[in-house]
Amino acid sequence: MKVERTGGRLIRLFRKNPLLIKILSSYLVIVIVLLTVFSFVLFRTYSNKSIEQVSHTSENFISQSYYIADLMLINVYYNFYQLFINGVDSDFNYGLYVDQSDAFADQDVLRKLRQYVKSNPLIRSIYLYNSKTDRVIFNISEVGEGIQSTADFLDQDIIHIFSNKEQNVSGKYFTRKVDYVINNKTINENFLTLILTNTSSQREVESSLVINLNERVLQEMVTSGSAGDLNQVLIMYKDGNVLSHDDTSMINKNLSDESFAKQIMLSNDEKGSFITKINDRESLVSYVKAKHLGLIFIGIGDYSKLLLSAYSMQRTLLILTIIFILAGIVLAVLFTSSIYNPFRKLLHKYRLDSNRLLNDKKKALLGKLLDGETDDKIRDNDYRTECGVSFDDPYYVTLVLKMDSLEKVLSGKWSKDVRLVKFAILNIASEFFREKRLKVEGIDNGYDYVSMIINVKDRSDEIVSHIIDSTMEIQDQVEKYLKISVSAGIGDMAEGVQGIGQSFQHALAASNYRIIYGRKAVIEYGDIAERDNKGLHDYPYEIEKRMIEAIKERNMRKMDTSLNEFFERLVLSSADEIQITVLQLAVLLTRTLSGIAKTSIENGEYSIKVLIAEIQTCETLEEIKTYLYSLCSRVIETKGNDAKENVKSMIANKIKDYVGKHYNSINISTESVANHVELSPNYVRSIFKEITGVSLSDYITQCRMSEAQRLLLETDDPVSRIAEAVGYPENSKHFFTIFKKHFYKTPENYRMSIQDNGSPSKRTSNE
Repeated sequence: MKVERTGGRLIRLFRKNPLLIKILSSYLVIVIVLLTVFSFVLFRTYSNKSIEQVSHTSENFISQSYYIADLMLINVYYNFYQLFINGVDSDFNYGLYVDQSDAFADQDVLRKLRQYVKSNPLIRSIYLYNSKTDRVIFNISEVGEGIQSTADFLDQDIIHIFSNKEQNVSGKYFTRKVDYVINNKTINENFLTLILTNTSSQREVESSLVINLNERVLQEMVTSGSAGDLNQVLIMYKDGNVLSHDDTSMINKNLSDESFAKQIMLSNDEKGSFITKINDRESLVSYVKAKHLGLIFIGIGDYSKLLLSAYSMQRTLLILTIIFILAGIVLAVLFTSSIYNPFRKLLHKYRLDSNRLLNDKKKALLGKLLDGETDDKIRDNDYRTECGVSFDDPYYVTLVLKMDSLEKVLSGKWSKDVRLVKFAILNIASEFFREKRLKVEGIDNGYDYVSMIINVKDRSDEIVSHIIDSTMEIQDQVEKYLKISVSAGIGDMAEGVQGIGQSFQHALAASNYRIIYGRKAVIEYGDIAERDNKGLHDYPYEIEKRMIEAIKERNMRKMDTSLNEFFERLVLSSADEIQITVLQLAVLLTRTLSGIAKTSIENGEYSIKVLIAEIQTCETLEEIKTYLYSLCSRVIETKGNDAKENVKSMIANKIKDYVGKHYNSINISTESVANHVELSPNYVRSIFKEITGVSLSDYITQCRMSEAQRLLLETDDPVSRIAEAVGYPENSKHFFTIFKKHFYKTPENYRMSIQDNGSPSKRTSNE
């Protein structure tokens, strides 16, 4: 009965207020429609973003694989090409060109080959072929080395290549499958071979340098990153022949008839991804083309597996959407008056954001100017004005503002949208330059940087100085308001809009020298132009060798010295050369540290992917050096703990022996003792006190006092001569003070007290 009465009152209320029903109904319809549309758009957007993210992740992995392999292959090619062409290595020249052999010189060549093979984990073997002596000098990593006649040489495939005048493979990489026997052991391997030859006028090979790269190691390098669910990673030549593959049986096979390979080979894009069917399964294919090597890096993943997480998230999003629709209906019924305000605020925020966005036409124009795409339309001042860009003066300077410590920025309060940071940097820089009466336009055109185009009347030094000073003030403003720092690269002065593109490239190149100049630097292209255009320096193999030896010997001091010397050499290099050199050092450190720590080279604590990931977060040479020092010192200290106490005792005993022989020297000190044991003074003090319980200076004093006591008892020498005999200057008051402190009497009183008690016969110290 109560329910019936309540229902009756509600019916009468609705009959008396038909307007309320209409308002509620309209709100219900609006809520349902808006939430349904919003949910659909959100659902579709997330689906597309998930697909884009998976594609982007796969492309990034393939790009990383390409970057590592590209650097390693170019590095090997460049180093050995320079050795072969310039003839800077006398041992190589002997092996390649002499017409009579010498046993001692042969050993020098073998030792040099051994060093080169060990210097790079990618190198499997090196051959030196000399037709004059009809022999081959070779070294095969971890297998053996030797000198064999051409007819008896274990790798006859290479000899056949030399004898085939129609087959020209000199100066480029190609794949081989090699079977040979050495030390009664049969070896089957896949090689990526580089041959450099000198030929006669009859096209006969007179001498040749052959470098065989380990295809398995190359494959491990290109798959050492996080590949997600990519189940195949391969490298093939542009004609379809497979160079490297997870499945070794696929090497040297031609895939040009495969549909996915055809699509890649016909594409004009340098990199990309697409979805296709492979073996009746829908697959995601990502690729990067290395045109200068003639190689294509390809990753293939099962598309359904790659999107499992996306599908799961979509189902969750659908359930949440339904819940939101139901909640919206309830809220529409209960709070009809509050529906309008959130939409009003949303629309207001949208209008504000829209007003801040750079006009699409203007942004496109600025992008083309920086890319150097200047046609007649862009050179037309009226067209530029129509796009909102007013450049009236003849000269232009470009500026790149690059965010420092990007990892901290992405993990801090700006983590949700780094575009807001770049937008703020653009606003600060633009407003500041305009306050200085400079015409300027800015654009967000980089992952971690923004770019400015400054239009000036003349190219005077005063203008350039004004721009530099303004840039430094902008850096201070950014740090003050955004709590981040930025480095700046300034391009050279360009005349006319057609020069803006080159000026921007120079500004971008200058900003990369932050690795040398440090954070918050202002770097002009003129300061680094000569360095940027120079050729590559010689890689510091000798320093690297000393560093590796120090690590293996657990010698911290020697390792620190070698590391500092290595990075002092790097400071003289270009930014690109620094990246290549550091990568090569990282590869060798991976092998050395993993060997000492007995961890996996591919996936262990000191694997190449771990080192490269950490190095990429470093923005300056000092940070890279600090990271590598901490890495090496951690291994040295960890592996040295077992023998640490024995080593310390040995050092303490060595110090005692030295002091026992030299305490009578006026010049003996902690520093001289430290030089003798080749350790730092502070470390010597610490070890000696820890092992003996006595400080080093007190021990030296004890030795001196003990000898002074003996001379006072056994000789009639004057005290001044005894002081000098135990290492104190003649007539030294210090000796008297120390002696009294130890024996509570002056030297004369001590001698007299002993004589009064009866002493043994004396002699002079000269006796």
